Amino acid sequence: MTAPLKMAIVGCGAIAESHATAIGSSDNAELVAAVDSVEDARQRAHDSWGCSTFTSISEMLGSDVPDAAVVCTPPSSHRSVVTQLLDSGVHVLCEKPLAPRLADAEAMVAHADAASRALAVSAKFRYVDDLLEARKLIDSGFIGRPVYYEVTFCARVPVADKWSVQREVAGGGVVMDNGCHAYDVLSTVLDSPVAGVSAAFTHRTVTPDLEDTAEIQFRTRSGTLGRVALSWTYFTKDLDYLMVQGTEGGIRIGWTGGLKRRHDDREWTPFGTGYDKSAAFAGQLDAFVVGLREPDGYMNSLNGLDAVEFIEQAYRAEQSGSWEDCVGRESLAGRS
Repeated sequence: MTAPLKMAIVGCGAIAESHATAIGSSDNAELVAAVDSVEDARQRAHDSWGCSTFTSISEMLGSDVPDAAVVCTPPSSHRSVVTQLLDSGVHVLCEKPLAPRLADAEAMVAHADAASRALAVSAKFRYVDDLLEARKLIDSGFIGRPVYYEVTFCARVPVADKWSVQREVAGGGVVMDNGCHAYDVLSTVLDSPVAGVSAAFTHRTVTPDLEDTAEIQFRTRSGTLGRVALSWTYFTKDLDYLMVQGTEGGIRIGWTGGLKRRHDDREWTPFGTGYDKSAAFAGQLDAFVVGLREPDGYMNSLNGLDAVEFIEQAYRAEQSGSWEDCVGRESLAGRS
């Protein structure tokens, strides 16, 4: 029997709890350490997760070196934190975005390659069963040829007093925060990779420094069009977060389940069970562990770079007022 993967969590904020739950529920991983410079955060981690806690990565490495670590620190610190772990022989699963800037993300992936360590980016929506079922329906031809995609992540979020609205820490506003989620939803079902984007931001309500509502248009290499709506200000979370329209039918994915319909049908047919956050994080962890143990398992998945490029080009398009091209690195969208 293979011993569980010894894992650490670096950064013990809110999102770390979901990763800790996934690790605690897995037979293939064991949480052995947590790192945070804030004493209260370390105490909560110790009380909730029952693992050793440390004030810094260096202190943790001086005690024991885990097999892998989940990085849950703010985006601006990702490159330095991930590089230190990779240099110490630790595989890394990094929270989104991989980095606020594409150049940093590319450097991180290159560093992982040089160190022969795995570097994956957290992409929970790629492990949502309803989205995977939607992918199968599209591949089967149920909706014919895809014509239009729409992703919506809009909810009133109390971010005004958080680091996510500090440009030097977060790297951007709602596009930086939720753009990766939108990209991961899209890339699970797209007919071909994103080729270009345009974007517009509206009045800044949450903070004068960062965008809190954005509209992004995109086109794929095959010519399919799409739209991404992101907001911390207005609420649509009771609606579908994904819609795909095709020549023969449509698919809608919501928080409580999916719907499918051929154009000749009068009614939508339900499918799926809805968004299960715990299951998505568990699936992501399992894929990470399996990838480390398989001889030809993934090392440095390309979706993290593509998501950062999607975000960076959206910012550039908003500033230029024109379409910006995306290179894209995945050989086939949704299959990394």
